[in-house]
Amino acid sequence: MKRHLITVLKKFVSPGERDALDNLVIEHRIARYHREGLRQLRQKSLSRPEKINLGCGPFSKPGFLNIDLFPGGDLTLDLRRGLPFESDCCDLIFSEHFFEHIDYPEPAGYLLRECLRILKPGGVVRLSVPDTEWPLLDYQGGMEAPYFLCMKEHSTWHPSYCTTRLEHINYHFRQHGEHRFAYDEETLRKILELAGFTEIKRVEVDPQLDSEHRQIGSLLISARKPAAVK
Repeated sequence: MKRHLITVLKKFVSPGERDALDNLVIEHRIARYHREGLRQLRQKSLSRPEKINLGCGPFSKPGFLNIDLFPGGDLTLDLRRGLPFESDCCDLIFSEHFFEHIDYPEPAGYLLRECLRILKPGGVVRLSVPDTEWPLLDYQGGMEAPYFLCMKEHSTWHPSYCTTRLEHINYHFRQHGEHRFAYDEETLRKILELAGFTEIKRVEVDPQLDSEHRQIGSLLISARKPAAVK
């Protein structure tokens, strides 16, 4: 009934109103999933996970508590609201192509501060996001530059209408409205430092941890919670 009502309403509203209505429906669904995730967390005594995979999507990792907005992992939580876990409990927090999907500087900064809180002293957060420096540097090289040749080789990564450099770059930034912010190393370092992390460094692909389909075009950063947080 609700779905039918929404379909009828969309016939009589503007495109902007339709987008707002779609967003409202999605946020309502996320809130429901979040409440269910909190119930599961309490029922299964998951308040002290040792390893977490944030924003896992359909790519769960063995040995991790896999969390996403939508069903498919171990828990459904709205990570924009923080992490409902005990402080100083976690050894490793992993996140792969998730942070570009939430707004910057907040709630991205808040989520990283929450990561710092729940990590044990000396614990590590390892993040990967699309490397935005690559297409920006290659723009002046034309369509034969490595980034644009890579997009041609992996033709399913971008829509077929992307035939100019700027179309590719716009899709990299927006991805049908799913991307909220684009990172380079300098900016990712900054937000990690502001959250309180140290030993921030760019790292190489780890085939045992990083998904194979993320190993091209990713910016991978590791950071550590200080032994004693002031």
